[in-house]
Amino acid sequence: MFSSLGKNISTLTRMCPLCHYGQASALGLCRVCFNDLPRCPPVDLTVHMAQAPKGVRLILASLWYMAEVRYWLAAFKFRGRSGEANAMATLICAQAVQHYRQQQLKLPNYLLPVPMTKKAWAARGYNQAQLLAEAVSELLGIPVWYGVVRTKQNIKAHKLGAKARRQVLNESFRQVGKLPRGTRIALIDDVLTTGATLGAIASILPRAGIIVDAWTLAYTPPPMLNKERY
Repeated sequence: MFSSLGKNISTLTRMCPLCHYGQASALGLCRVCFNDLPRCPPVDLTVHMAQAPKGVRLILASLWYMAEVRYWLAAFKFRGRSGEANAMATLICAQAVQHYRQQQLKLPNYLLPVPMTKKAWAARGYNQAQLLAEAVSELLGIPVWYGVVRTKQNIKAHKLGAKARRQVLNESFRQVGKLPRGTRIALIDDVLTTGATLGAIASILPRAGIIVDAWTLAYTPPPMLNKERY
């Protein structure tokens, strides 16, 4: 009883990680901040990208990668707030279920989190994409598949041009597990920018009979699309 009471008190006194003023709800943020999050429409983002990643059928994101989302993700990734994965996964699931229902598509058989190298994982203590995938798995009942490993982290890859970035990333992943023909899989990541990472992972998966989708929490739109939003 006392253990349960302690958990309830901890939940009640937890402050919102964005405004540090409101009381965080079960959604992870206070209701004001949660309702103010910049939502993406439940549409396939590949049609809006400057160059969609090859081998990826569709990409969904829940939020625009704007100031408050950047701050929330920074707390999740770099300040040890791994528990934020639960609230973020709720947004990812809602977006995916709505889109797949609208398009009459079958949900994936497996979720594949974008992997980190062992060195990067040790430095941070966890892989944020894996935490998101595991939280989504718990909500939707879709198992997580850990059949891809990362051999190079390429921390400065984001500073390279698009072509050079793709070449570096294509050498950074290796498949270690098998997928049966006809498998539908969803790549899980925190932020989508160019899609180069997603394309690199898709390129090492079998092309025949495998459907690859991608679900991310946030999307950094290209300049023209970002301009049209304001």
